[in-house]
Amino acid sequence: MKKALSIILAGTMAASTMAIGALSVSAADDEGGYVPGSYVTHPTYKPSSDKIKTNHLMFAMPAAWENETTKKDKNGGLCGIYWWVGFDNAGTQGWSNAWPGWQAEKETGEEGVTNLWGIDVPTYGNGEEGNATYIIWNNFIDGGTEKDTTKNPFYEAANQTRDFPGQYYSRTDEHETYDILIRYIYMKSFEDAGVEGIDALDIKSDNFWVEANKLCAKYNGEDYDKLSADEKTFQVDLVLDDNTPDLSEFGAYASNFFNEDLVKAPEESQGFGQSFTFDNMVFVVNFDPNKMVASPQSGKIGYDGDFYFYYGGGEYGSWPTKELNEKMGGVSGNFTQGNYVDPNYKPPVPTVQPTPTTIPSPSGTDAKSSTNDSDNNSNTNNNGNGAIATGQFSVAVIALVVLFAGVAIVMFARKKEQD
Repeated sequence: MKKALSIILAGTMAASTMAIGALSVSAADDEGGYVPGSYVTHPTYKPSSDKIKTNHLMFAMPAAWENETTKKDKNGGLCGIYWWVGFDNAGTQGWSNAWPGWQAEKETGEEGVTNLWGIDVPTYGNGEEGNATYIIWNNFIDGGTEKDTTKNPFYEAANQTRDFPGQYYSRTDEHETYDILIRYIYMKSFEDAGVEGIDALDIKSDNFWVEANKLCAKYNGEDYDKLSADEKTFQVDLVLDDNTPDLSEFGAYASNFFNEDLVKAPEESQGFGQSFTFDNMVFVVNFDPNKMVASPQSGKIGYDGDFYFYYGGGEYGSWPTKELNEKMGGVSGNFTQGNYVDPNYKPPVPTVQPTPTTIPSPSGTDAKSSTNDSDNNSNTNNNGNGAIATGQFSVAVIALVVLFAGVAIVMFARKKEQD
């Protein structure tokens, strides 16, 4: 509940920021100043304090994003990342426009891998308010929303992903790709604890969590049928709390995994159980047109994608090691092949055409410049992706958004006083 409130608060604050920004769109500057719909010169990110904990995130940028327009400019061919809440977001630096965020740095040292970028971002370890909660990868060009190339040569050159969770996945996300991995960890915990009847559990069954919770309730000395709905759901986490499994077989990624219930004091825990951060994982875009999203306002495409464990040489997968990924039949790929390295790739028109909303969702980007502005809930991974919002709002809508933000902040403050 507290995490939900913090996300709502972050979203409404971002919404109010977007609304205010929509009132003051910058005009062209003939003397070389910042112009929306152009190249930018924001630096790479460095934490403002040595106390800020970070994770290293990587991005496999498609070759087509480094297009002819970008190569003509000194800032061309770069990679950027934007987050609007959390420590050191681009909007805190006093720039006239926070989009497209911070410049990532090219990852070097691997032969044949030329499209991998990386950057350190504030992580979950800083507390809820310190996360780069939602991120958007881009090719560091502000494409604006003007589609007429005679007026704006940057529209077609700009590329970006949809907004995406930037902190961690947990069991309760029921993520299509990673649910089996999380179940695997819980099975190891059940075995270590000596839970009876686990041999009958089918790790791939749709009823896995229900059956696992029933077995764990008995192990915990509870009558499953008499438990409340929430108590039934988290019986598995009570076992995990006392029997943290050995994850050494996950190799270098073993440290990515943590039990959220044990990180915080019991009264602060969200009850999300086993989770893993994206530290040293790579975000790979998805070229499936059915998972791309076209903005109903600007027409710009937001690419879908996901974080994967990186094995080197451009290879990635959905399990922490290549060996486990092959054994468990995980998702795998190589971003040094196919569309990832085709400089002439042209994304098809997405079939998903979401209806614009007057109130932006809790996730959104800078009002003046983001090139995708749709609210949608079409992501099949259930990761909470929301709007990549530009906000061509009327003054009335802007006022309503700001009011909504203020009400949410008051409610949050009252909730904190009661806790």
